[in-house]
Amino acid sequence: MTSRRARLVQFLGILVVMLGMVGYWLERDVQRTILDAPTRTVLGVADGAFQASFVVAGRDYDYPNAAGGFVWRDGRRVRAYAAEPVYGNRTDTILYVNVIGTKVYMIAIPRDVYLPQYQTKINAMYYYQQAEGVKQAVSEVLGLPVDYYAVVNIDVFREMVDAIGGVEVNVPYRMYHEDQAAGLLIDLQPGSQWLDGKEASDFVRFRDTELGDYDRVDNVKTLARAMLARVKALNVRAVGAIPDLWETYQDQVETNATPALVTQLLPRLSNLEIYSATLPTYYIDGTSNLGVSARRTEAMIADLFGGEARDIAEVPEATLLITNRSGVSGLELWLQQRLVSLGVPEQRLIVRTASADPAPTRLLVGANSWQQANYYAELLHVGQQQMARNEALSRTDADIELVLGQDAARFVAAQPLVVTATAEGE
Repeated sequence: MTSRRARLVQFLGILVVMLGMVGYWLERDVQRTILDAPTRTVLGVADGAFQASFVVAGRDYDYPNAAGGFVWRDGRRVRAYAAEPVYGNRTDTILYVNVIGTKVYMIAIPRDVYLPQYQTKINAMYYYQQAEGVKQAVSEVLGLPVDYYAVVNIDVFREMVDAIGGVEVNVPYRMYHEDQAAGLLIDLQPGSQWLDGKEASDFVRFRDTELGDYDRVDNVKTLARAMLARVKALNVRAVGAIPDLWETYQDQVETNATPALVTQLLPRLSNLEIYSATLPTYYIDGTSNLGVSARRTEAMIADLFGGEARDIAEVPEATLLITNRSGVSGLELWLQQRLVSLGVPEQRLIVRTASADPAPTRLLVGANSWQQANYYAELLHVGQQQMARNEALSRTDADIELVLGQDAARFVAAQPLVVTATAEGE
C-alpha cells in the first residue's frame, strides 16, 4: 500500500511538473512594446488595450542566371536553367500588420523602398540582416514599433491556403504569364472565383501590368484580406486545425511568434474587421528607388487607424556638422545613421571627432540658421547657442554644428528618436 501510494505521489508530481511546463509554454511570449502616449495617439489605441504588431514577409524562388541545355516542355524545345530553383534572399512581399482589439490593420510596403541608412532597398534587408533586419527596417520606415516577424516561403504559403480550403478572390484582370525555362505558368481569368494554394500564389506573383509592383502590392492586400476573411468564416473549425497548422508553421516559417500569442488571437477570429493601405512613396531622382516622406507616412497611418497625426517637421536644407566630443567612440557615426534613417539626406551631414568636452550636448548656430536649427533642437532635445564666429563651420561649409558632449551617450539609450516639431520649429 505504501509503495502504491508512493508511486501515485510520484505520478502526480510528474503530472504537476508537466502541466506547469505546458502552462509556461502557452504563456511564454516575446516582450511586446509598451506604446508611449504619442504612438497611442497616432494609432488611436486606448491605454491598456490589446495590441500586437507584425511584419509578414514572403520569399519566392530564385532561378540561376546561367542557362543549361535544352529540354522539351509542352511540345516545345526550350532552354532550361542550369540548376534547380532555390529560395531567394529577398522578401518581395512585405506587410506590416497590427491587431488592435478585434481590428486588423495592414500596410503593404513596396519592395523598392530605398533605405539610405543601409544603402539598399528594403527587399534586400533579409539578405543582409535576416528577419530581425526586416523588422527593424519596417519599424524605421513607419516610425512605429514592431514586435513580431514571420518570413514565409511561397510553398508554405500555398500549403496554408490549401489548409483553410482555399480562398474566394475577385481577380481584377486577365493574368497570363509563361516562363518555359522556369516551368512557370500563371493563367487566371478575371472575375470572382475560388483559388487553391497554387492559384493564390500565382495571383500575388503576377507583375505583368502597367503599374507593375504597385498592382502586385494591391493584389497582396486583396489576398491577405481574403485569407483573414476565410479564417474568420471557419471559426471553430479553424481553431481545431491550429495544432497542425502551427506544426507546419514552426517547421517551415522563420518567426518569433509563440503559442502564447496564438491563444490571445484565437478568441478574436470571429469578430475581425480588416483595414488595409499601401505605404505612400515617390520616385527618387527618376530612378526605380522609392523614397518615403515621414509626414505623408504619419498622415496615412493616422487616417488608416483612426488616430491623430503628430506634427512632423520637414528636414531643413541646412548642412549639419556632428562633432563628437563625448569620449564615446563612433557615436557621431551612429547618430549620423539614425538621422539618415529619419529622412535627413546623407549629403547634409558631416561628421568629425575632437577632444572631449565636459559641457552638455548643444547646437552652435549662426544668426541665419537659428530657425533651421529648431528642427534638430526639438528632435534631439538639446539647447541652441548662437555664435558670431565658428571656425569649424567655416572650415566645413556647414550651417549648424551639433557638439556631442559628456551626456551624448543618452541618445543610444533613448532610441528610437521621434521626428516631431512644435509650431516654432516649422
